[in-house]
Amino acid sequence: MLLGAARRMAARDPAGADELLERAQSAAEQALAELRSVARGILPPVLADRGLAGALSGLAADCGVPCRVEADVPERCAASVEATAYFVAAEALTNVAKHSGAARSSVTVRARGGRLRLLVEDDGRGGADEDGGSGLTGIRRRVAALDGTLRLTSPPGGPTTLEVDLPCGR
Repeated sequence: MLLGAARRMAARDPAGADELLERAQSAAEQALAELRSVARGILPPVLADRGLAGALSGLAADCGVPCRVEADVPERCAASVEATAYFVAAEALTNVAKHSGAARSSVTVRARGGRLRLLVEDDGRGGADEDGGSGLTGIRRRVAALDGTLRLTSPPGGPTTLEVDLPCGR
């Protein structure tokens, strides 16, 4: 609605139209953030259908950077743990494709001793910074909510490694 009002106002009051456009952009950004929050809370059907390894393979296939997946998960973890691993990988691979300049990436997931370890690596330019956007901060919060840990190594010049450790839960 704000966009329509700004379009109608553009010819007669450019300053007012610009103000409406700013409000429209802010409203759209807020709505997008809320939609992402809702989507993150929903268990992706691909996890139920294909399991974590299959779901991660699907993410890798859709990644804009060639991505190899290695999965060694002999048993299913709690649904919340698998969903967290899936969303962490999805966000990390999105970041790889958008920001890294990488030629290759990989996702490794292993379950051992009641723990799930997820590793996302790329050979890009590095310099990933949690303060630079909401993606890495969101990953850290999601992992912390399950009493997991996150370690990010991304020196300037690369490579970048995101390592997540989660309790498998039941």
